[in-house]
Amino acid sequence: MSDLPPCGIYRTTSGLAGKEEWVRENLLVYFHNHSQQGPPLLLLPASNVANRWVFHDKGYLVRDEGFPGTLEPLRPEGYYILNDDIFLSPTEMIAANSLVQLGYNRAAEPIIFVAEHSEGVIEFPDAGLKCTPDIFDMLRSVGFRTPQFEDDH
Repeated sequence: MSDLPPCGIYRTTSGLAGKEEWVRENLLVYFHNHSQQGPPLLLLPASNVANRWVFHDKGYLVRDEGFPGTLEPLRPEGYYILNDDIFLSPTEMIAANSLVQLGYNRAAEPIIFVAEHSEGVIEFPDAGLKCTPDIFDMLRSVGFRTPQFEDDH
């Protein structure tokens, strides 16, 4: 296969031929454009730790050459600064320049978790605000990584 997308997280827009029961439309996946067997590999989410997905070690080989082109790229999970205010109601908003964590649910819908500060510690809640992909344009990278979440794929 040629012209494969880069390794990373994606939303499926169609099922994987022959594996539709497990890999269906609107699913968060990690796509590897390589595997030990040769063809690309799709990994499904296994568990969520600190608002970030851990993907299964074993996945589904992608033999359909057209399938990788159907994947919708997603912004990497991680920490961002909001560029604009987000109005939740007439009296409630998340202010521009707030620190947020970007995550996803299994349906690949973006979720932002707003940082909380208490006694000199910044934490992120377990519950966040489900958004549309329009949120991507409102986020700018914080520009740092933490060792336990380095992407080694």
